[in-house]
Amino acid sequence: MKFSDYCIYLDKVEHLSSRNEITEVLAEMLGKLSAQEVAAALYLFQGKLVPRFESLEFNLSTKLGLRALDGLEVKILSESLTFSAEDTYKQLGDVGLVTEERLGQLGMVGKSLTILEVHAKLVTIAEIEGAGSQGQKIELLQSLLRAVSPVEGRFIGRIVVGKLRLGVSDKTMLDALSWYKVGDKSLRKFIEEGYGRRSDIGLIAEMVLTNEIDRVKEELHNLHIKPGIPVASKLVERVPEVSEVFDRMQSCIVQPKLDGLRTQIHISEEGIEIFSRNMERLTDMFPDLCEAAIMLNLKSAVIDSETIGIDPETGEYLEFQKTIQRKRKHGVKNKSQEIPITAQAFDILFLDGNDISREPLEERVSILREILNSSESNTISLLDTVTCSTLDELELYFEEQVNAGLEGVIVKRPGTFYEPGTRNYDWIKLKASMKHGMVDTVDAIVLGYYAGTGARSKFGIGALLVGLFDDDSGTYQSVAKVGTGISDNQFLQIKKDLDERSVDDKPNNYDIAKELEPTVYVKPEIIVVVEADEVTRSTMHTASKDEQGRGLSMRFPRLKVWNRKDKDVSTATTISELLTMSTK
Repeated sequence: MKFSDYCIYLDKVEHLSSRNEITEVLAEMLGKLSAQEVAAALYLFQGKLVPRFESLEFNLSTKLGLRALDGLEVKILSESLTFSAEDTYKQLGDVGLVTEERLGQLGMVGKSLTILEVHAKLVTIAEIEGAGSQGQKIELLQSLLRAVSPVEGRFIGRIVVGKLRLGVSDKTMLDALSWYKVGDKSLRKFIEEGYGRRSDIGLIAEMVLTNEIDRVKEELHNLHIKPGIPVASKLVERVPEVSEVFDRMQSCIVQPKLDGLRTQIHISEEGIEIFSRNMERLTDMFPDLCEAAIMLNLKSAVIDSETIGIDPETGEYLEFQKTIQRKRKHGVKNKSQEIPITAQAFDILFLDGNDISREPLEERVSILREILNSSESNTISLLDTVTCSTLDELELYFEEQVNAGLEGVIVKRPGTFYEPGTRNYDWIKLKASMKHGMVDTVDAIVLGYYAGTGARSKFGIGALLVGLFDDDSGTYQSVAKVGTGISDNQFLQIKKDLDERSVDDKPNNYDIAKELEPTVYVKPEIIVVVEADEVTRSTMHTASKDEQGRGLSMRFPRLKVWNRKDKDVSTATTISELLTMSTK
């Protein structure tokens, strides 16, 4: 496929808000791609060159991207044209549009490069390292831009500075693969199963494109977990009462619920890798965890754990906002000394060449206990694990964890497999907050903010508009206006973070009541943790409206955590989850 033809699909999706419409466009594009092209095409659609878990980045800032445009010269008949990339960027606010304007000014028509040729050139740019690398990157970028049309340049400009942001999630791509293959979503569960075990959208797409339907189902089901490639995290369901657990299972395996970072520890001949629940590579941020993994003396393994900071003086667990400070690119050594961590392991999915995720839960826990009991390191430990056969036992253990300052417990059904990426009642979360009206906090998406009044006028911000994403309509729908639980110091940082993501107009896929429109709309990129007294219905909010036009609303919402960086829109609370969260 010519890259110019590929950009037609990028342009179409850029102007769509409906997830169903985006899925149709992607399915159409898949029908035009060869099996050799599909991986590159899907990576680029996400603004990437490789799977999400591989850390190949351009490391080109907006400033450097603009410098490349200022230095872009070609032989043209007319005299030199006056152009300032920085001034144009101030007007347009988009590196892609600045690139498009510059190439149009220079009369570029493109050389009909293919998608594979453009992808290869971009990979070459990203792989350059060392002294003088920025200058080399700019020269190669300029060479590429001389060979493409203005529209192609628009998307290349955004990709190299990390600003493509079409908002196409992995879930949408999985839907599109099913639509392409069978004309509906019936293949989705098989595709999702394979993707859960090998989280490489390019690999999965190649399998779908090159095999007949029955063969696709078989191969996707038989995919094994591979150390070094992150596995989609198993997720939890919620119930409103502790007693409901025993309506669903006769006995249960129970572990404490910690407020840390979900971390997958991968051990292989190639070394140690650490991944987040979003499949982000965290290896370089946790040298102490890597060292502890080496001390396990395993040939290969994949261990699921919760990593949490420890107070070096008291030995107690630290709050999440302290733990998240370990997630950094610079100052790693100093911060690891300041905030030591422990990885509380609760499951093992792969061991010494064997995928054991389909072994019963209690067997996996037994294997993990044996491994960790013989370990020379205390950094990786087995999370406390008990079996409860009665409601009294479960309630007692739950109360013990809450009284110890923990969030609650995770209850698991014995005999079950680790099914990557699934959310069902095999794993159930019980939190202390359920005693106060809601069974859990909400991971909400910030959609905008309101200018401050009174004492908050000096900050220029007084409250947040938060919402959730509705899969059916492909829209972001409001659930709360949050102004409580935010300190003065937080407001300064919050406004800075949001102004970096502000947009001039209300996005097409934002479903917000006119009476609730914020002062400033922002891109849906920041996840916040919000607690409330209960979930009610209100005509002011739009989430899951009932027949009376009343949407779900969080009563007395309070901000608990600003910018939960270990989560993204795809892992935020869903509207269907919010429906289950009120005990009233």
